[in-house]
Amino acid sequence: MEITQLLEPWNAPRDGTSLTALLDDEPFGEPAPVETQDLTPMAQAWPEQGRADGFVLRLPAAERDATVSYHSSRSPDLAKRPRLVIEYVAPEAPGAPQDLKVTPGDGGLLATWNPPADLGSATDGAEYDVVVTKADGTRVARVTTREPHAVVTGPPGSTALRVTVTARTAHGASPAVASAPEQLVTVPAGPAVHRDIVTRYLEARNALLRGTRATAAEALAAAGPAGASFQDLLNGQAAELVGTRESLARHGSRYTDATSTLSDVLVGIDGNGAVFLRALVEDKAVLSFDGAAAEPEEGSREQRFTFSTNSGAPLLHAETDAPAAEKVLSRSAAAEDGLEVAGEPEGAVGDVPDSPIALDAEGFPVEAPAAAGTRMARAAQVSGSGTADWASRNLGTKWEYGQDCTNFVSKALYHGGGMKTRSGGRKHDRAWWQQYYLFGTVKNKSYTWSGAENFRRHMTTYRGAQFVNAVTARPGDLVLFEWKKERVYNHVAIVSANRHGVQLLQHGGKGRTSLAAAISRYRNTGNPIERVTIIRPRARG
Repeated sequence: MEITQLLEPWNAPRDGTSLTALLDDEPFGEPAPVETQDLTPMAQAWPEQGRADGFVLRLPAAERDATVSYHSSRSPDLAKRPRLVIEYVAPEAPGAPQDLKVTPGDGGLLATWNPPADLGSATDGAEYDVVVTKADGTRVARVTTREPHAVVTGPPGSTALRVTVTARTAHGASPAVASAPEQLVTVPAGPAVHRDIVTRYLEARNALLRGTRATAAEALAAAGPAGASFQDLLNGQAAELVGTRESLARHGSRYTDATSTLSDVLVGIDGNGAVFLRALVEDKAVLSFDGAAAEPEEGSREQRFTFSTNSGAPLLHAETDAPAAEKVLSRSAAAEDGLEVAGEPEGAVGDVPDSPIALDAEGFPVEAPAAAGTRMARAAQVSGSGTADWASRNLGTKWEYGQDCTNFVSKALYHGGGMKTRSGGRKHDRAWWQQYYLFGTVKNKSYTWSGAENFRRHMTTYRGAQFVNAVTARPGDLVLFEWKKERVYNHVAIVSANRHGVQLLQHGGKGRTSLAAAISRYRNTGNPIERVTIIRPRARG
């Protein structure tokens, strides 16, 4: 059977023709036996919408010639009366974290693990309690994190440490998983030397990007003796950094400031005997436009720097994303970060028309003025300033997904912009909702809420979103990106301002950035940004 919602009350004379005209344009879910249909998202949307007009059960179109007997709630046979059953289930705690691995360092350690294969009743991931003890059981440290890894500093003089990890949700805690005691290590030349090399390497990269050093040779000379430790790595990156700088200059932009700082630093020796430095790198930059400084870019990333040696001297030869390099998946491991991401959208980009902004030969927006006499429709029903303000105030909230961009934008539209949810099947483009079960402790989201391409299809097809260009974009507009090697749009950000170029807020990369900076970051890679669309929401409900 198909379940389809009524969009208006089915009033007298209640004939079949009038009923059909009031139905939603898509069924709530895929055709299936009635007893297997989950109507929870539909029912939970009714209180928010302030009305419940009901729903209709119908055979799929291909089966409507079949003979079917229907029974009303007044049927004398009680067993034949239709019933809507609501089931309550007891909440379950998550299973144990998996594949715990401890990498000892010089004065600390790194613990990594995979999320539980079974999150119990939760759908939005788990928090992890990490306890570090000495071999005699004395507690050294305790940290709580939502990430499947933790860096912990050991006490002075400690040599052997054990790590215990417990997953925790609103429904309880998992069994604890413990490692064997691990001996801390002593790194040749010491952590301070390796930290100084990485710091000067990042300074050299930023100097090339800003233009305070014109060439790699100048940047290396300014780094002093430490420059010899990363000269091969920097020389290999110089062409891309200088190319980005020169391309921005041709478009009237340049970085007037760019700095990187290290925190949560751990220096250790990996399984291959190579020295590594793992750190949280916090980047700040200011991209000016025609001499006027724009809002600063801010972002953080966990990076892993790997060293080799030359006659005992450390040489920095690689920089990688730390969580990606450290993750070891097993067959029993849960999905990334223990969360379900939006499903693969059906159809290609062209199935839903778009209107990408014009990009020049270098991939940057063509800043052409709006045509004379053109008036842009105002989106009075959705608060663009409210959307942008909420995003700015909540930029630092924890990510719920490995790719959290669309979830973040949806929450900004809902909480800040006042956009109402739309019920419907979880996979349907018409629907847009996040639902809470068990007194708000379990979350479930439609694909349009948390997947960029699904979100785009919903906004353009069912919300009447208006396409705008880079000149007329304003706070609360939404910018969608499609990369050269991607089949669909897979990233979305919020416009925070349009001063000296379009400024963006996002969960992904740098939280505060600009459209020009986002494009330049991928311009010289094998997968550049190829298509950019800016849309303006126009409907609350």
